[in-house]
This record gives sequence, C-alpha cells and structure tokens, in this order.
Amino acid sequence: MPPLPWRTKSQADSDRSYLVMASRLPLRSRRTVPRFLRLTVSVVRQLERTDGLVGYTLLAQPMKKTFWTLSAWTDQTHLDAFARAMPHLAIIRKLHPRMGPTRFTFWTVQGSALPITWDEAVDRLMSSSATPGPGAP
Repeated sequence: MPPLPWRTKSQADSDRSYLVMASRLPLRSRRTVPRFLRLTVSVVRQLERTDGLVGYTLLAQPMKKTFWTLSAWTDQTHLDAFARAMPHLAIIRKLHPRMGPTRFTFWTVQGSALPITWDEAVDRLMSSSATPGPGAP
C-alpha cells in the first residue's frame, strides 16, 4: 500500500524548529491487522483535533504486519499530550499484547524541511539511535 499523503494540520514556519517522531509498529499476527486498521481510524480523528500537530502521514504494510507513523509537532509537550489522551491511550493498551517489538525515533528539523520523506524516516528508525518501544527487547 502506498503511504497516506502528508496531511498538514498547521502551516510550518520555515525558520522554526519542529519535533519529528517516526514509529515502526509490527503486529505479531495477521489476524490483528483488521482490528489495527479499524482502531487507526479513531487515532486519525484524534490527530485532526490535536493542538500542536503540524502534519502526519501513515504507511501500512498489512502483508508484512507492519505499520509506520511519521509526524511533526510544535514541541514534546503537545506530542506527550496526544499520546496520553483518549482514544490513543486506550488503543495502545488494547494492542500492546498483540504487538511485536516497536521502534521510535525523534529528531528536530526546520520547518523548511517539512514534510519529511519516508526514506529519511525509515533510515532513522532502522539506525541504532532509534529507541525500542515498551515491551521491546
């Protein structure tokens, strides 16, 4: 599946720094894919009403049981608030037992560098500087 096109929620100032987060979310079983996709719709709705979000894109590889996220934020505080809010928080709790080892990476960019390419995000996620998520080895 091709990635969702970058969706801009707020216009980036080309001279300002923004926080970028990329994640790799593997599932343990293909049977979880339909549920994951249904729950993703709720998270996308949440993103659309979240303050501090500059933009985002998603990449689904259902046959590989892997999903990727890429987003830009005004700051860590807004990203943390999104992660702790419903429905995102409840979905994380529901899916955690069905997830493989997740990976996250964070970096800052100037607004002029947005949107970030998937090539850059995947390179950063697969590098040794990416952080294993909860439950990862």
